[in-house]
Amino acid sequence: MQAARKIWRAIGVQEKLHILIQGALLILFFVLMEWVVDQFEMQIERSAEARAEEAADGLINGMNMMMLTGEIADPDNRRLFVEKMSKSRGIVEVRMIRGQAVIEQYGPGLPEEQPRDEMDRQVLATGKLLFRRMQGEDGRPLMRVVMPFIASENFRGTNCLSCHHTRQGGVNGAASVVIDLSAAERRLEDIKDRLWVGHLAVQLLLLVLITLFVRHVIVRNITRPVKKLQQAMGEIERDMDLSRRAAVDATNPDIGEMAKSFNLLVEKLEDATDRLQLFAKMFENSGEAILITDADRNILTVNPAFEQITQYSQAEVIGKNPKILSSGKQTHEFYALMWGTIGITGKWSGEIWNRRKNGEIYPEWLSIAAVKNAKGEVINYISSFSDITKRKEAEQRIEFLAHYDSLTKLPNRALFGDRLRRALLLADRNKYKVGLMFLDLDKFKEVNDTLGHLAGDQLLQSVAERLRECVRASDTICRQGGDEFLILIEEIDSNIELTRIADKIMDTMSRPHLLGNLSRTVSFSIGAAMYPDDADDEQSLTKCADRAMYLAKESGRNNFKLYEHEES
Repeated sequence: MQAARKIWRAIGVQEKLHILIQGALLILFFVLMEWVVDQFEMQIERSAEARAEEAADGLINGMNMMMLTGEIADPDNRRLFVEKMSKSRGIVEVRMIRGQAVIEQYGPGLPEEQPRDEMDRQVLATGKLLFRRMQGEDGRPLMRVVMPFIASENFRGTNCLSCHHTRQGGVNGAASVVIDLSAAERRLEDIKDRLWVGHLAVQLLLLVLITLFVRHVIVRNITRPVKKLQQAMGEIERDMDLSRRAAVDATNPDIGEMAKSFNLLVEKLEDATDRLQLFAKMFENSGEAILITDADRNILTVNPAFEQITQYSQAEVIGKNPKILSSGKQTHEFYALMWGTIGITGKWSGEIWNRRKNGEIYPEWLSIAAVKNAKGEVINYISSFSDITKRKEAEQRIEFLAHYDSLTKLPNRALFGDRLRRALLLADRNKYKVGLMFLDLDKFKEVNDTLGHLAGDQLLQSVAERLRECVRASDTICRQGGDEFLILIEEIDSNIELTRIADKIMDTMSRPHLLGNLSRTVSFSIGAAMYPDDADDEQSLTKCADRAMYLAKESGRNNFKLYEHEES
């Protein structure tokens, strides 16, 4: 970052303007190109959906015709018709799916006519058309549509396949069609390549035109007038004659204002020459607040950083004692020791708490130095300080991140390990038992994959809050990592308490979690072990709880298992 700032300061105004203009145009082109590509992608998506829907509609129409002729009762006729449609250009797979009403009336039909995935079952249950983008085993992009056919007395429609015992409006089954999108994807890539070529050509043309235009404007309106002003400034600097003034260019208002400002500065420098020696020390460290007092510790002057940090203006503090900044957090003994050190060594530095004008207390790093004359008498005190609030907050943040999970604010592994070791030592000393619960969030990956990682983070935070409701304040919950949690239960008598807590957790998790505008219900697979009944050290106890958790997951998830010793 520092290197970039140095380079930016080093380049000229013309180059800066050129970079800014070209950067803005580049961003504009990127945004425009993304918009155009999105439009093409949407068009290709709609076209693919229309093709798939048309194929599914044709499959249903064909089945309707076979039903009218009585050919549909023969499985070979249905299979032959499906195979024929599968050979159509661009179609990868065609299937007919029997609904429950048809199965009950005519039997299950062919194996390939049974619902085989959630998409089939959802269409049969809702009667709504579904589309889904897929990827084939060979990496080809595919589009799948599942279209329901509805029981109806209207044989002129496309979705009118009916049965004797199916009520009108019921779902008899569905048609599943998968089409190949490879050609559409290739067209999209070709469009992108052409857009890039066009973008580069336009960018090069604009680069030449803008360079010529900027150079003309800069040279005419800035470079030449500034050189004249710079020459006048150089003569004043060379001769050190503060009575001279730069000529004001009336034909160029901007440069004329610069000349006026420069002349005003020279006038002020002429008046302030006698004060330069005193102010030299004050501005050596201009990044810090600086105040200068007389020998009686009355403030003579302060710098802008002082005003920014303390919120006191210079006029408000001139002639006053720096005690107006005191927070009251330091004792009289502290200040006595501080001024005693300054009296002996001539300087002091350390951390101190002061108060802003609005009453806010803040930490600062303060340095005080005594200024003496040739006789060794103190004539001034120079104090410099910086607000270290952000440094303090950063230290606290680092300390928090060292022991807690940043997402859920739960103790991390390191802090949990320390508490577990302490709990086992106290359990040995006081002769009581300790419980350890290992929790794994069921199907958490589906939330990330379907709703996104932001929703996954929100779910983990909601889960952490509910876990806190299920245990005592003295117990410790840890996010082990990902979707795994540990709970340390201290001072228990039997595994009945672990079972009670597990039941409470599963009951609490049965309520939906709000994730933005959506809600999702999740469950835990929970395993638990007790110390010293199941293990005699922290590592063994953790392994026992982990083993019990996997047994709970293998038993069907949303389950709780206590560790059981394996028989030898």
